[in-house]
Amino acid sequence: MLKKRWYIALMFGIFGMLQGCESVDSLDQQVAVGKPFPEMKLVTYDREPFSLESLRGKVVILKLWATWCVICREEAPYFLTFSKKLDDSVAVVSVSVDKDLNSAKEYLLDHPSDFLQLFDQSMVQTKLVLKASVIPQVYIIDSAGILRYYAVGFVNWDDGMLKKIQALLNESRYK
Repeated sequence: MLKKRWYIALMFGIFGMLQGCESVDSLDQQVAVGKPFPEMKLVTYDREPFSLESLRGKVVILKLWATWCVICREEAPYFLTFSKKLDDSVAVVSVSVDKDLNSAKEYLLDHPSDFLQLFDQSMVQTKLVLKASVIPQVYIIDSAGILRYYAVGFVNWDDGMLKKIQALLNESRYK
């Protein structure tokens, strides 16, 4: 009986690791699909403050990641390829939650991208505002600032995801 419980615990642990690089957590009630996405105090890699509010009017793809996250590194090339399919009406925002800004900067020198790179040292804002303790995470926010999609773990950046983004763009054009 003890072996069976140990086996079940092991399987749940492996499942949790496959979902994200840290313990699995759910969205807080304050951050929910269909509700306004909260403001976060993030900084650029030059340590300049950046407000997500400045992106209002665009569909925003907000991706939380870290250099030490295996899933994040595996997903990165697919995310980069996907981002190149989008036009200027979509803001692609990558938020590193690394403890050390220099680690993230070095990674980005080796893996350059064209999208906005922000920094949230040690997940301070993501834990405080989003109640997030899992990475990778993706939030898709419509042009009015409403959270429309949320995912934890590896995201399949395929044509299905592109259709979701295009549907949000079509909605915002007719508002």
